[in-house]
Amino acid sequence: MKKIILGALCALPLFVYAAGTANIYDITFVRIDKSGMGYVEFASSLVGTPPTCVQGYTHALSFNTNESGGQSVLALVLAAKASGRKVYAVGTGNCEIYGVMERWEWGYIQ
Repeated sequence: MKKIILGALCALPLFVYAAGTANIYDITFVRIDKSGMGYVEFASSLVGTPPTCVQGYTHALSFNTNESGGQSVLALVLAAKASGRKVYAVGTGNCEIYGVMERWEWGYIQ
């Protein structure tokens, strides 16, 4: 049992770095589509290892405003953009919204 727990703890950093991260970045712009899907573009490329599905959108994370989490992301990024504050954000490691950019997992205003 101890070996299983230790193995799981050793693998944890792999999951953390399997996604792109906006490491205290300025927001360039925020886009929302008619469908409620949107994305935020950062002034710098995400660090870490973005998923292989990311194609050309290395500066962006997507979100869905039809979900409460996506509405929260929209509020956070608009507040950060309006106040000139930087954002720290981590992606999910998948591209389920647009298929070519990583989805937002969690983040905060610096």
